[in-house]
Amino acid sequence: MHGGPRRRALARRKRPPLRSAWAWLNGGLALGTLWACAQPQAQPPVSASAPTGLEVEVAAADTLDTFSRMELLGQFDPATHSGFESIPSTWTDKNGIYLRAEVLEAYGRMKAAADQAGIQLVIRSATRNFEYQRGIWERKWQRPQYMGWQDIDKARDILTYSAMPGASRHHWGTDIDLNSFENEWFTSGEGADIYAWLTAHASDFGFHQVYDDKSTGRTGYELERWHWSYLPTAGPMLTAYNRMVGTSDLTKAAFSGALTADSLNVLQEFVNGIDLPAPYRNTER
Repeated sequence: MHGGPRRRALARRKRPPLRSAWAWLNGGLALGTLWACAQPQAQPPVSASAPTGLEVEVAAADTLDTFSRMELLGQFDPATHSGFESIPSTWTDKNGIYLRAEVLEAYGRMKAAADQAGIQLVIRSATRNFEYQRGIWERKWQRPQYMGWQDIDKARDILTYSAMPGASRHHWGTDIDLNSFENEWFTSGEGADIYAWLTAHASDFGFHQVYDDKSTGRTGYELERWHWSYLPTAGPMLTAYNRMVGTSDLTKAAFSGALTADSLNVLQEFVNGIDLPAPYRNTER
């Protein structure tokens, strides 16, 4: 789906200390000293296989209390939120954009693997809070092509690809848009290579394309080959959203066409209109 200048690079892992070993050989008095410099182990993918339903359920229960209702609705500034980190400038074509720290760390590992395979990933969009999403929505709402349209028809058309403020996964700091906002770009040349690599390997690092071609029967937004979600965090956040947010949180919000959120059933059809691997499907809505 389509804060501040402060930038912080990923924290470097501390190098393990030198280790020493003393050995007595053959019961004698010969004293030897062995020094070894421990090397940092390679970072593994999130898991070798998809988590079980129970693992996801336990993880969700453990993290639900960490997300506030206002945070789920995008009512915060990622530049000042302690759980967010600035995306390194070499990873994106935008200035001052953010992700949750654990999402950024996982993406960094995915990007390193992609680089080794000759795949160049570029983050085009990441966390967007309520105000940012409202700006996108209002600009589209004012398009001349919608002159004379009923509000519900206008909102439905905008919802083809853009979320209402308060109802975007980009509020959560778990979702990224990569390389291009055009589905067609991912069907040939470099775009096809990138999409094939992501389809084959993104899940190894916890990322999933939640807006597929609807062959799974999902509702809501159309196909978005560029949109990838970090499910180890986004899964519990969707469960928390479904428990804590109601339609009135949208209909009473300050943006054009907010009242249509009820008749368009935005929470069910759009927020929950996603493709998820089996372990993540119990979101309790």
